[in-house]
Amino acid sequence: MSRKRLNVAASLLKQAKARAVAAPDNVVALSQETAKPGAEASATISALHSRIDETPDPETGAPRLRVIIPGGKKPEVFDLSRLLTQPDLARFLAEGFRHWAATISSITRLEKRRLLNSNIGDFLATLKTPTSPTQIDRTFWSGFVRWLDGPRRKNGQPWAQETRADVLGIVRLCIEALRDHPEHGAIATHLMERSGFPFNSWPGRHTKIVPTPVLSQSEKREMLLACLGEVAALQRHLDEREAILETGRALLEEAQAEGRAPPYRQEIGVCAARLTEAFPDRLARYEDLQALDPVLRYAVNDKHGMLAVRRLLYATFRDIVPFVLLIGVKTAFNPDTILSLTWTRVQFSDDRRSVTFLGVKNRATDLQVSVSPTEAPDDQDFPAEPGARGGLADLLDLLRRLTERTRAILANPDHSDRLFIGVPVQSGSVAKAFQSAMGPSCSTAWQYSFKQFIADHGLTPFTLKMLRPTEGEEEWRRTGDLLAVRDLLGQKSIDTTRRHYTSDGMRRENQERVAETQALYHRWASSKGRIDPRKKPEQCRSAATPGFGCLDPFDSIRPGQRKGRLCDAYGECPDCPLAQAWPNDPKAVVYYLALSKAIHDARLGRVSARQWAEKWPPILRALNSLLAEIPPEVRAEASRFRVKLKPVG
Repeated sequence: MSRKRLNVAASLLKQAKARAVAAPDNVVALSQETAKPGAEASATISALHSRIDETPDPETGAPRLRVIIPGGKKPEVFDLSRLLTQPDLARFLAEGFRHWAATISSITRLEKRRLLNSNIGDFLATLKTPTSPTQIDRTFWSGFVRWLDGPRRKNGQPWAQETRADVLGIVRLCIEALRDHPEHGAIATHLMERSGFPFNSWPGRHTKIVPTPVLSQSEKREMLLACLGEVAALQRHLDEREAILETGRALLEEAQAEGRAPPYRQEIGVCAARLTEAFPDRLARYEDLQALDPVLRYAVNDKHGMLAVRRLLYATFRDIVPFVLLIGVKTAFNPDTILSLTWTRVQFSDDRRSVTFLGVKNRATDLQVSVSPTEAPDDQDFPAEPGARGGLADLLDLLRRLTERTRAILANPDHSDRLFIGVPVQSGSVAKAFQSAMGPSCSTAWQYSFKQFIADHGLTPFTLKMLRPTEGEEEWRRTGDLLAVRDLLGQKSIDTTRRHYTSDGMRRENQERVAETQALYHRWASSKGRIDPRKKPEQCRSAATPGFGCLDPFDSIRPGQRKGRLCDAYGECPDCPLAQAWPNDPKAVVYYLALSKAIHDARLGRVSARQWAEKWPPILRALNSLLAEIPPEVRAEASRFRVKLKPVG
């Protein structure tokens, strides 16, 4: 058993040395301690993990503090030297950053390193005496918060509260990461639990002042119609281009066999066929055409146009835009998640009645999931059933067909599985997916093509980012349930849904619901329970009498009612021109029958005979006219139920 362990250690050591030779900057150099028993495995493990480097700057000799995280072609180096105005705190925070950053994405690491090095480095430089982690107390934290609240911007204004919380938050992350550290665990626990660390120093900072912008229903419909129109045109274009290419190939072969110049100017298909013959694995440019055949370049440049020739062969970035938007509406994913979708993560059910999209979201550990339902969608969506014009399955088939030839000339093989790939419409030398260091949605190719789509159709300017909250708001309108919105958007926290995906329309609807509830409660209390909204269907809650609806309950024309206040004329709805009635609905008819008895019962002591005779006979006649309109079968069905209403008054 001992020999086996030694062999494993020797193997790991050999691998580590080989890696050090191949990429010496990406591993920790093995020290002399490797000569000690068991040191081989320890050194090997160190070589494969992150470390802290305190070697002086080789050019200036100045002190230096860096966190080095190996991985990929070269290691990531995070310079934290600005913290060295307080060396003990600097090493403590650097060790915490190293532990915390090990499982975080590179983009997040870079952002948090900036907060730690620049902002906290500036604060540590203001401390007049050396401070160690064991000396941090409530006074230290109070001073830190006061410094964060000070004028930090160039114009003398403080940072936004969210920014201040982010700066304090990276300190907290570094300390929390050390709770289980063998050397720093005790002091880290003390700092978080007993030193007075400031939690929630800026309450309410998450309150969103500017509502999330969304597309209105008419704007979304115009966008969808534009997309579906382009998709239909692309379908026709694909059918036509195959015939043009077939003719072009035949004419080219005939000209080559006869030894004469191909008819480039007369037939655009001949130009396209010559390009695929000469450049089967890359995108041809004007310079390539000139070197290949000046006559071909002249025909493409002056007669047909490079865009027309490229569109005969490949999918342009502009062609891809409607597919992105339609799939974005279906999935409600973030822009970068939509644009980075891959074919291997598009899964059809066995009967092809549903499609599942799996997307990657930055800083999310789980894949984002969207399943297209098989039921018929609403009239503002596009069909999801296979075989239907514009259906999601057909849309994906069309996209695959459109990009098939483009996939063969991609400059980057890693893009071959991406849904959305294309070629530039004019200049540009490569076929590729939408890509940028800041994310696919920041790609110049996407931004230009998307703006061109909006301009071509005269649409109200919007962004791909707006599709996600727009779909969330539509789900809210359908269900009135914020939890359903959270599930649609694939979020774990309901607070995230409430803070970041609540539009101005949703806020107004929330306020209106609260106001309506208050008004209904007030009317229920003032009528002493006679007008009880809890027992009414949704369509009847606005009216003062059960079984009726009201066109304008806040502007009643009944005597004694005030404009702007919810009508409380209980029992008077049959004689009101604003009332709505449903004589064919047995549930409503039950209340009409009960109301007749409630009006007669009012004479038994609730109102005087004179008052009753002055007010209620016209209302009773109107009610009797309504009862006469009820079909016999509906009245028979309603008679099976018994509802008692309180007497009118």
